[in-house]
Amino acid sequence: MKIIFLDIDGVLVTSRHMVQSKKYFGHAFDPECVRSLQEILEKTEANIVVSSSWREGRTLKQLQSIFELNGIKKVVGMTPIIEGAIRGKEIKEYLNDILKNGLEVDKFVIIDDEEEMGELDDHLVETSFESGITKTIADMVIHFLV
Repeated sequence: MKIIFLDIDGVLVTSRHMVQSKKYFGHAFDPECVRSLQEILEKTEANIVVSSSWREGRTLKQLQSIFELNGIKKVVGMTPIIEGAIRGKEIKEYLNDILKNGLEVDKFVIIDDEEEMGELDDHLVETSFESGITKTIADMVIHFLV
C-alpha cells in the first residue's frame, strides 16, 4: 500500500484561493491543487491519510465528506492527535499502528507546508501556503511513490 499523509492548509487551501466554503465549515479547496492531487492519486494509486489540524473535532467520515465534495475519494484514515507532539511523531504512530494490524506500507510521502517531521524528514515534500500542491510538487510526489 502507498500512503500520502496530507495536510490541508497550505496544501489544498491556499492564500491565493481564500474562499469560505458554502458546503462545510472551513475554506474551500483550491481547484488547481485538487487537480494536482487527483493526478497524483491516478498515477500512484496511493491512499490519503489526513495529518492536518482539520482532523481535530472531526470524524473520519466528516473528513471523507469534505474531500468527496472536492472530488477526492481516497481518504482512508487520519493520524492520531498527540498533545504537544510534532506532526512527524503522529505519522510515525499511525504507521506503527497499521503495521501492528498486519498492513504493509510499501511507500509513503508527507505533503505539508510545515517542515518539522523529525525522523521522517526524508519523506516530506514541502508546499507553500501561497500555492499549495503545484504541478512541480505533484511530479515530485509521483516520482517518490512510483
